[in-house]
Amino acid sequence: MAHTLPASSGTFPLLDVHEMHQTLVDFGCQISLDDLLRPTPARTQAIYEWWMDRILGLGAEDVRRAADQQLDQLDHPDIYRDAMYIGVFQITFQQLTLSCGLNDFTLNDLTRPTSQRLVQVLSAIINYFYFTEEQGQRVLRPLEEDFEKLLQEEGALIEDNEVLREKIADERASRAANAQIMQAEEPAEQASIEALNSKRTAALQLNKTRESVRADMAALVQRRREIAQDVARLELGVAELRSQVVSSPEKLRGRIDEMHEQLARETEMLKDTEAKERQTTAKINALAQYSLELHACIRILDDWQMDVDKLREAELRLGEHTDHLRALEAEQVELENRIQLLERRIANGRDELVRMRDKMERKKDSARQRKKALEDAHRDNLRRKEALDMEAAEKNAQATEVESEIRSMHLSLQAELERGEKAYKRIKDQVTLYSIRLNKALDSINELSSLAPEI
Repeated sequence: MAHTLPASSGTFPLLDVHEMHQTLVDFGCQISLDDLLRPTPARTQAIYEWWMDRILGLGAEDVRRAADQQLDQLDHPDIYRDAMYIGVFQITFQQLTLSCGLNDFTLNDLTRPTSQRLVQVLSAIINYFYFTEEQGQRVLRPLEEDFEKLLQEEGALIEDNEVLREKIADERASRAANAQIMQAEEPAEQASIEALNSKRTAALQLNKTRESVRADMAALVQRRREIAQDVARLELGVAELRSQVVSSPEKLRGRIDEMHEQLARETEMLKDTEAKERQTTAKINALAQYSLELHACIRILDDWQMDVDKLREAELRLGEHTDHLRALEAEQVELENRIQLLERRIANGRDELVRMRDKMERKKDSARQRKKALEDAHRDNLRRKEALDMEAAEKNAQATEVESEIRSMHLSLQAELERGEKAYKRIKDQVTLYSIRLNKALDSINELSSLAPEI
């Protein structure tokens, strides 16, 4: 900026009064040059209110509402109304002056303003406004880039959230279907478990019966061995009796009778043993049938055990899915919270962006107005330059004519000077000659005067 002087205080240089007036008029501030040269408290406060509304976005009504809130706490608010408004306005306006680098803004600047102080404060504010305008684009561009990144992150989070919602919905549907299947299969499973328990009980009973039959079979086998041994002993006794028939017929007859009786008893016992053997064989066959049925039951039991293992595995998978679902729900809650936080940040960013855009629009409007004013001034300057160029051309032509006249006058004057010098020399020579003659005449007169007169 042209025509600036170093300030006595503050961060920014002082502006020229006329340049400041033109700048404020270009900004749209209703101000006259007299307001800067001879400021009054009312006009000074109005100018400060205009700048505070333009930069801080706080108008006189906002300051008045804040002052009224403070007055509501006093007993006699009407007495302090004007003083309270001035005090609140000073405190609010100090937010702007501190940002501008003025740390000594006091109440006297509002109540007893001077031209020098007003120029100093407005110089700081105008230079700070230019500074913020230059820095605005540098600050706004990163905000816009961050806003674009937030929009991209929001889109990605929304897509991830939709995918997670679909997964959760599928998991819930699968869980509901599994629950229905388990609920439908629960009576059959319970009946199967009961049948399995009954068959297990029957199998245990059959196993006990089988063990008892095996014990009976072992006893029968032992009995048959004993009977075979007895038969062998009887055959030995018969052979011995045959050898003794010749020696003692009566003893032999008695012994034969005994042997017949013993044989009859052994035969009865053998018949009983055979009957028991047939019964045992029947029992063995029945036990074999029971064993087959038991094996079938065991296979069924194994199948049911596999089904139970599958059900347990399904329950474990269901538990894992439930835990995963809980984790997904927790993650969904966390994502929803993060989305809400990002939405709040995005809303704040949008508000900040809207505010910055409004501010930039105001600055652009002001810049356009300044540009238009500068263009108009430039056009006026061009027209003035053309007029001045034409006038300069005319002046140059006139100067050329004058220069030629001066040259001719100079030449004639030079000739006159030369003639004057010649005449001066001639006159000087004549004066010298006259002086010599006059001196001679004076000498003659003096000589004649010195002679005595003749009577």
